[in-house]
Amino acid sequence: CSWPISLAKLWLWLWLARGSIDSWSCNEERLLYSGLSFSTQDKGSGTVLNFSHPEPFLLQYPCNEDDPWGHPSPALYLGEKIFLSTNGFRTSIPPLTIPNELEPSSALVSAAAFVKRTKLAMVINGRVYSYYFKAGEEEWILAQGIDSLVTELSNTHCCYPGQDLACKDISMKIFAYEIGHSPSKSHIFLSENGGYSFTPVKLSPELPGVLLGVYNFVSLSQTGVLIRHSDGERKGGEAYFIYTNGNLSQTSSHISMGFHLKFTRGHDIHRIQHPHLWGFTILWNNDTLLVSSNNGLLVEPVTVLEFSRNSHPFPGNGLCHVAISKTEIAALTRDHQLFYGSLDMVSTSMVQNGKRNTSQKGICNAVLMFNKVGMLTLLSLVPSNGTQAYTFWKCIFKVQSMLTELWPYLQKCPVEILRGQFHNKIYYIDMHQKLNLNVTFVPKPGTGAFPIVTVSNPHVLGFQAKITEDGYTYDGHTKYSLYIQLLQQYFSGMADPHFSGSFLSGGMATLTVDVLNKGVCCIDIHPLSALVNIGCPPTKYIKFFKNTTACSKGLFEQGTLQNSFTYTIDHDIYDPHFLATPQLDQSDLKVPYDYYKLECPLLQYYDTPWLPVLELWENNAFVEYVSADFVMFEVNGMYNYDYLLTAAEANCVSQPQNWMAMMQKQDSPNPHTAWNRMNYVSCKNHDGPKLVSPSAKYQILGQNKNKIIFSHYNGFYVFKAIVVDPLYSYCELSAIVSVCVTGALPKSNIHAWTTLTAFLIIILLAVFMGYILHKL
Repeated sequence: CSWPISLAKLWLWLWLARGSIDSWSCNEERLLYSGLSFSTQDKGSGTVLNFSHPEPFLLQYPCNEDDPWGHPSPALYLGEKIFLSTNGFRTSIPPLTIPNELEPSSALVSAAAFVKRTKLAMVINGRVYSYYFKAGEEEWILAQGIDSLVTELSNTHCCYPGQDLACKDISMKIFAYEIGHSPSKSHIFLSENGGYSFTPVKLSPELPGVLLGVYNFVSLSQTGVLIRHSDGERKGGEAYFIYTNGNLSQTSSHISMGFHLKFTRGHDIHRIQHPHLWGFTILWNNDTLLVSSNNGLLVEPVTVLEFSRNSHPFPGNGLCHVAISKTEIAALTRDHQLFYGSLDMVSTSMVQNGKRNTSQKGICNAVLMFNKVGMLTLLSLVPSNGTQAYTFWKCIFKVQSMLTELWPYLQKCPVEILRGQFHNKIYYIDMHQKLNLNVTFVPKPGTGAFPIVTVSNPHVLGFQAKITEDGYTYDGHTKYSLYIQLLQQYFSGMADPHFSGSFLSGGMATLTVDVLNKGVCCIDIHPLSALVNIGCPPTKYIKFFKNTTACSKGLFEQGTLQNSFTYTIDHDIYDPHFLATPQLDQSDLKVPYDYYKLECPLLQYYDTPWLPVLELWENNAFVEYVSADFVMFEVNGMYNYDYLLTAAEANCVSQPQNWMAMMQKQDSPNPHTAWNRMNYVSCKNHDGPKLVSPSAKYQILGQNKNKIIFSHYNGFYVFKAIVVDPLYSYCELSAIVSVCVTGALPKSNIHAWTTLTAFLIIILLAVFMGYILHKL
């Protein structure tokens, strides 16, 4: 008869355990007032900024690892008034204002975006402003190039450490646009310099539906345009992404799967992109919470693990705010429910951490902020007490403590070690190169956990991976090594040629190694990621091989060349337009010798054909001799040299390109850009133009026996070599060299045939006179 009592006790215990889920409390609460400080000093008169949306929103600068002192990231609170905090809302803050001369009456902010740690871009009254703030200084600048009102801003941050220029350029690219209209009629503007100036862009071709957003999907090397279909029948959903190139001028064949978006009012939708460019994109409004792990190609709703641990769609009782960290996501609803989850490469699930008992039901008066991984802050504005400064109430949660209080207990983290030296680094893969990476992985016994390798842009980056046992840990657990080889998809031979991206342009992709379905408790086991740029390594360059110089042979001293040395080019052997056309009405050209750029000149005898030798260097180390086609021109316009081979002698099957033809294709002839790897066509290509002039000089050097022939001339040449082979490297490889040509003796004014004829006549006369005198 004791089993009913035991059953009753069990139900009572379950009910009490369930009660711990129904309410949440802060691990730490803070309400800090401050007196006069650098953040509360009077900033002068101005127009107070107000947010155009009825509910507050928080915008954090996502790259919080670039501060060596560990200071909090700047954050912008957008509410009835707008506040900028650079210290994690630790002090009282005055509202943000804009000078009266820029916006005299009212300043309504509809969108904002951090450009860098000390710069914001904002849409105020339909105009875009740049706001610079640093150490008490501030400056407002109106953006140039926008000729119509806009409402939205969109940019993506590259938060990988270091001074990589490509990564820095990503954060400076901003879209400004308006929503609610058809894509073809919407005004869209693009800035490449962080919002100082914009240029208009146009979607092509015309697309049906309503424009909801324009996003830079860097790790897909595409721009994603979010469109809502009016009929909701597009591929099973009412919204979808279509992908274009960077400036929206050309639409690709990539279209995402359709997905459903709910709108109770307007077309506003918030977007969060992962700062490490993994491909995670969070889309949410008051009615919907969606997540994509692959730059919008597949968008799915976030699910919630209920008490029974079954997954259900996210509750539709109104979202107030959503925030993410590197690996986490948190959401707050109108009825003050708090949800927490981890970003998973396959599916994202969240758990409910309770509901706060309050009388303010249905009111969004708080926002979420991740201070660091595992530390979540609920932030709300405290009404002003008559002073200029406002204070924020902070409720801090230690996520690990919250998760341990849930019942039934969540699945423990199935991983002990997930480690790779490549994490959080940027790599370059040039053409035909491969990259090898290693991962150490230790699962907990009996869990069956295993790592999964993904790349965000398989159209340009392919990989091969294998895992092997690699000994044991000190605890006796099996240790595994995961070997990954990355290579350009076009040359991998693993994909259909139509699937691969263009090998000429390259692209970017993110490699991510994570554990499949590891659960929300793996707070300390972060995914391993690396940004891979299929393009030109910034430390790769070429230079001329110099075996004999004029200095080593004693013709010139280095001091002479360094001491303002100049030389003269005759007026009849150079053309300033680089068209090899004599300019008889011009004067001789005096050229200053730049020793620090050219160093000692190569020594070359005029009657010896010259084949330049190029060296490839990377990270200041010699790699190889360049075995690729390249072209050269004289930088001062000299044209008194020629080439050894003709088109026929070079075995051309089509008419070869030449400098004259390439220069004439430009409106303003410029030899530095006229001929390059993007427009080079080999004469060995049967699809090229018909070979009509076999005797034309062949002007490509490198993979043939072609050489440069100098005329009877002593003097200096300054040549620039440009590698034009499109299959050699993504780099625009070029080098400059000076050549001292010598050995040409002065020409005699006496004609050789006249001298020979006169000499023969004299000999004949002498013989004749000898014969006559002998007879006499």
